[in-house]
Amino acid sequence: MIDIHCHILDGVDDGASDLKESVAMARIAYEDGVRHIVATPHFNTVYHVPKSVTYHKVRQLQDALEKEGLPITVSCGHEVTLKSAEQFYQQTENEEYWHLDSDKTFILLEQPWANYMPDSIEVIDFLIAKGVRPIIPHPERHGFFREMPALLTGLIERGAWTQVSADSLAGRNNEDARKFALWLLENDLVHTLASDAHNVRRKPNVGEGYRIIAEHAGEARKHEIIERMNQIIPDDGQANKNPVTA
Repeated sequence: MIDIHCHILDGVDDGASDLKESVAMARIAYEDGVRHIVATPHFNTVYHVPKSVTYHKVRQLQDALEKEGLPITVSCGHEVTLKSAEQFYQQTENEEYWHLDSDKTFILLEQPWANYMPDSIEVIDFLIAKGVRPIIPHPERHGFFREMPALLTGLIERGAWTQVSADSLAGRNNEDARKFALWLLENDLVHTLASDAHNVRRKPNVGEGYRIIAEHAGEARKHEIIERMNQIIPDDGQANKNPVTA
């Protein structure tokens, strides 16, 4: 399995507290069946983690995992928060953030927490025209999407994918998030699955998410999502092995 949203890098945002916890998170993920983790520190106004820091931390963690004998690949990514079209275009021109894959064809593009970003459709169109697939993390946790699902389906119609979090499906975020995650699943609007893990308590749990998907939507739907994940990171675990190319 692949986890495309994980705050496993230590000391850069609100994720792992130290390298020991990063390794512990990786071990939990490996025991759950994950073989590739895209490390996605926040890229926003609070935690503006530079590419160079992400690269250094990924290398540090990969070295630690090899010493521990944990055969799991970690690569560079970012959870980019969309504040405005103008700011995002500048960040893109300056190549300030990591994509999820080495071909630069997928990006984890988060909405602001408080309000829907009005430039969203414009930015989605911009990315799709460049051959980049935006993936919207945890839409089920945003109140504005729950209250006005058309905001989300409008972005999906333009080419965006969703990324539902396993914790939401399991009811660990809140009941509203769980219900909306299941609504998305029932309407075939769950394109990808990730853990959004932050520590050993809010831990990697992709396998649990897939079990819930299979229970509610069937094995075929689960495998559709897995195949979509493999478009981002091929299941040989070698894509983006060298994070400097991402």
